[in-house]
Amino acid sequence: MSVRELVSVAADRLAEAGLATPRVDAELLAAHVLGIPRERLGLAESVSASHADAYQAAVERRCRREPVQHITQVAHFRHLELAVGPGVFVPRPETEVLVDWLLGSLAGSPSPLVVDLCTGSAAIALAVATEHAGARVHAVEADDLAHWWACRNVAAVAGGSVRTHLADICHWFPVWAGTVDAVTANPPYVPVGAYVQAEAGRDPERALYGGAD
Repeated sequence: MSVRELVSVAADRLAEAGLATPRVDAELLAAHVLGIPRERLGLAESVSASHADAYQAAVERRCRREPVQHITQVAHFRHLELAVGPGVFVPRPETEVLVDWLLGSLAGSPSPLVVDLCTGSAAIALAVATEHAGARVHAVEADDLAHWWACRNVAAVAGGSVRTHLADICHWFPVWAGTVDAVTANPPYVPVGAYVQAEAGRDPERALYGGAD
């Protein structure tokens, strides 16, 4: 079976499962399994039996509403490619608006000190550090596993401009009071018991739910 046929069949399967973007998901999973950029799928020809089996397994995982990012272990955020997986919040595209606002507010500061609380994968921290050349960024995360993902991404991307901290935000705030140019946070804010999409429910509860209110 050709790649085109394989993706077409997978898209139909994902559509039957009720996924909102079946064709996109099918292409992203195919590119992951084949180890090529999504835009080069049209140039690929036949696939091996092992690749076809791996692809089918990935499609079935997606049918069970496992996030694409957990299957591929990659999340795209602005110009970054971040490692993610179970145990860390998958960064959302709408959070990029926060980075836009922050970079605009820091435009006149050559070496701003930025603290990113509840950093998760360190998406915000790394976007700021890589898009503002002089920024010094501290990324704070209280959860052990999420902190591990943050450290992995910082080691791969930041080049020393981001420092990670395994700590509760209430401990760090007094230490930096009066010295920080900007504080960012994408904290858990969904009320306990509120409806969330199945994919969002795969995010860690600690990163998603903010309490009864």
